[in-house]
Amino acid sequence: MSRRRASHSEPMASSSSNEAFAYPFIGMQQNTQPQRRGPIEGPNGRRLVRRVTWRSSTYKLMASLWVLGVFYIVWLIRDIFYLPFYTEQPKASSTTTSEDFLMQYAGHQECGISGLSLYEPPRTSDQRLSTDLYCQGRDSLLSAMSNGGRHGFDEAYSSQGCFYRWYTNTEVCQILQKFGAVVFVGDESLADIYAGFNILLRGDLAVGALRTSRMTKEQIEKCRCESQFTSTSCIPLRVSSSDQVDEQSGRKAASGSGSCTALIPHAFVTATASPASKSAHDEFQRVSRAGNQGKPIPVVQSLSLSTSHSLMTAINSMDEWLTFAKASKRDMPFLWVGPTAPGHQKPAGNNIHASSWQYTMDASEAAQSRGMEALGMYNATLQADSWDGIHYGEKVALVQAMMVINWLAML
Repeated sequence: MSRRRASHSEPMASSSSNEAFAYPFIGMQQNTQPQRRGPIEGPNGRRLVRRVTWRSSTYKLMASLWVLGVFYIVWLIRDIFYLPFYTEQPKASSTTTSEDFLMQYAGHQECGISGLSLYEPPRTSDQRLSTDLYCQGRDSLLSAMSNGGRHGFDEAYSSQGCFYRWYTNTEVCQILQKFGAVVFVGDESLADIYAGFNILLRGDLAVGALRTSRMTKEQIEKCRCESQFTSTSCIPLRVSSSDQVDEQSGRKAASGSGSCTALIPHAFVTATASPASKSAHDEFQRVSRAGNQGKPIPVVQSLSLSTSHSLMTAINSMDEWLTFAKASKRDMPFLWVGPTAPGHQKPAGNNIHASSWQYTMDASEAAQSRGMEALGMYNATLQADSWDGIHYGEKVALVQAMMVINWLAML
């Protein structure tokens, strides 16, 4: 039996059995017009229209500003999470080679000492500092400082191979904070280096090496600048420990505008023979006990002029102080400082230059064989001006002290 076709007059079937498409497929289109994308459908075939209102725009703008604000706050406080895990040795702060880095020191004009006459930083073609040329390790640093030279009599001393740094007064103080104390053990040649150390630490070229709190006005006027090193009546008035610096006005000294506000214990222990005196041993113990027990105590040792460059006395002195340091059960790295060269005003009889150089080499070898590090001062003073043919003045002492500070910075 054939199936009858529905006539046009008959009603359509219910939607439940044959639901019509809201938007028919292409094949069911009766025209040939290109297809257009229809609107988004909602429930029951309703069209959804996207409208841009001020509320939606404001919401998006505020959300974007909030995200940017979070990133900005994180950028501002990044150092809180970064700096505790980041350490770096202080770097020389001068930006060009034409700056006088002693200009901020007290007594700069009075003493007439220019930083440019003491130190030549690594140069570039545009006269700016080249930090890549600085020494990167203690071995290369000590070798460079020991084997340098001067380009003319009393010119600035230059290291060989790589450059040591010239630290500012503030940077010197930062370096010393790594240690519980610093001890200098030796004779008059090392005493001059310790005097230069105090000048750099206190930022005062005029009276930085002196105990001004115990001096009269007449003594202060007489012992300023170069007289701190050349006057026999002024040398006994020099500082021999940090305690004497602290005595000024009952507080930490502030001799110069850039002086340290918090000094670590440091002292010069006089040792002109071996064995040293009991008072020298007692002073060494006092300083080592005063320092922070958890930090190392570097020891700078030298012995030359007082023993007429006796190698046997130097070796005995090394063993004596190494044994003494070992008994203290403290971490005490040692630096042996070699002798200065004979001054040009001293007669060259008995080939004194050759014997002095031989002592430099032999004592350095003996020190290194005992686990000590060595810094030579022969080349640093060979073409420097000596005021009496044996000793050197403030300019040389500042250079020598800065070399020792460079070694401390590398520990």
